[in-house]
Amino acid sequence: MLLIAEAGDYSPSTKWSLRLAFFLAIYVVCASAISPQSFFHLTLVYAQKFAAGIPILFVAGVCSAALIYGRGKPTRYAVDLVRARWRGCFLVLLFFFASLTAFSTYKMAIPFVVPFYADNWLADLDEWLHGAAPWELTHKLDSNTWSIVVFNSYEVIWFFQWFGTMLFVSLWSDKIGRVRYLWAAALTLSILGTVLALALASVGPIYYHQFVGEDRFNGLNAAMDGLDYSHMVREPAAYLLTAYQSGRPDLGGGISAMPSMHVAFATLNAYLLSSLNRWLGVLGWIFAALIMYGSVYTGWHYAVDGYVSIIVVSVIWWVTGRRPAQIETQFVIRQPIEG
Repeated sequence: MLLIAEAGDYSPSTKWSLRLAFFLAIYVVCASAISPQSFFHLTLVYAQKFAAGIPILFVAGVCSAALIYGRGKPTRYAVDLVRARWRGCFLVLLFFFASLTAFSTYKMAIPFVVPFYADNWLADLDEWLHGAAPWELTHKLDSNTWSIVVFNSYEVIWFFQWFGTMLFVSLWSDKIGRVRYLWAAALTLSILGTVLALALASVGPIYYHQFVGEDRFNGLNAAMDGLDYSHMVREPAAYLLTAYQSGRPDLGGGISAMPSMHVAFATLNAYLLSSLNRWLGVLGWIFAALIMYGSVYTGWHYAVDGYVSIIVVSVIWWVTGRRPAQIETQFVIRQPIEG
């Protein structure tokens, strides 16, 4: 059987990867131009964290894959996997590192470009949509046991899922699936995390008193104070506020509520898991729902922050699923018919 590929130097997945690299380069260069000092400092900070954390996640990921798919020879499988995928894995992690550094630089620059202005009407919109402040609805389930589930999911497990999913994608053999996810992640960071965050500059209920000057969320603060594990939210909130007030470009710095990036990436990862396996998808969507709930429960976000994230990420996932996949099907492999 003779297979003749249509003329072209690169496969569609490679072409879309190159376009992604060009898009990301523009995103990163613009971030470095907006605030060179912050970008350089954040590059060093994230480099240290990546150097310490990524090898651990990489080894854990490879070992897990070897145990699941090794078929009695996990060591051989792990060695072959690393040999076959290390270059692609390195490029994907470099993509993640560069985009995260640029995203943090943009986030820290928001109040210098657009003052935080949207909190009052976002809080009004929340109450109009739900008939009450959404935080009141979430805290109807208050208990210390439930709160530690929510806090750990939002403040700890979410980060492992985010980094772990990116590591999985870096080792994934599905080229079209990989480039689709990376394009979706890049658009999520740039559209939601940069453009919309700038256009709808807000700080969220957790900082409402400090920035707006009203005691609108005193009830939420009292509810949080009554929970034994509220320090899991209070401490990172105090860290971000101190970093903002000092102007230091620290790890994870910057304040931005609308839209919710926690909800955005939990939603994106739920779509990815659903494309892999029905039951993984179920787990992904349960976790995304918990993150949506936790974003309001903790006071980090208004409910509408999460709704906007879900809608925009859904559109991004649909769009990225059409273009690379459509073009791949047009990369025709002709098979002569004998007869």
